[in-house]
Amino acid sequence: MKNIWLAIETATEACSVAVADGQDLWQDMVIAPNRHSDLLLPMIDALLAHAGLQLGQIEALACGVGPGGFTAVRLGISTLQGLAIATDRPLYPVSSLQALAASTPGQRVLAAFDARKGEVYAAAFRPDDAGVPELLDAERVCRPEDLAWPPTAEPWRGLGTGWTPYAQHWSEVRCWRGDAYPQALQVLQLARLRAAAGDPGIPPEALEPHYIRPSQAEEGK
Repeated sequence: MKNIWLAIETATEACSVAVADGQDLWQDMVIAPNRHSDLLLPMIDALLAHAGLQLGQIEALACGVGPGGFTAVRLGISTLQGLAIATDRPLYPVSSLQALAASTPGQRVLAAFDARKGEVYAAAFRPDDAGVPELLDAERVCRPEDLAWPPTAEPWRGLGTGWTPYAQHWSEVRCWRGDAYPQALQVLQLARLRAAAGDPGIPPEALEPHYIRPSQAEEGK
C-alpha cells in the first residue's frame, strides 16, 4: 500500500500541488495564468518541507494530464516525468476534467474548460457506487453550441471556466460555477483509489498529455 504521494495539476489557470502521508494531506494552489513554469517547482519544494518530507520518501506520483492549455499540461507532464525518473516511482495519469468533477463528490457534473478559439473541453460525469466520478460517453472539444449534455431527471452541476463565457448555451443547467478549477488534491485522491484497487501505475516514459485536439504546431504540419 502506497502511503506517501505527490500530485500536481497544471492544466488550467490554477497551478496546484498536493502531498499525502497516510491520512495526512497538504495542498497548495495558486491562480496564476502563464506563471506555472515559475511557480511549480518552488511550490513542490515548499509543500514537501511543510509536510516534513523529502522527495526520496515519495512512493507514488500523480499528474493531471489535461485536457487544457498545451504549454501548461506539457509542463506538468515533464515535471512529473523528471521526478519519477529521479525517484524510480510509478506515475498515475488522471484526467483534469475528472479531477474537477471529483471536487463535488456524489454529484452529477458537467465539466467544461474554456479551450479558446470559441471552443470548450467538456465531459459529463456521474458518481459510481463509491461516489467516484464516472465518465459518460467521452471527453471532447467542440463549439459550446454543439455540445449536447445527456438528458436525465437528476440535476446536473456545471463546473469549470467554460461556464462563464458559454453558460447561455446550456440554459437547462441553472447551478454552475465558472471559478472552479481542477486541483492536485483530487488528482491525488483519484490516483490513490486506483492504486488501492490494484492499478500499478505506469513508467515515466509512458506518461502522455491528453490534449484531445492537435496543438498549433501539429495543425501547421
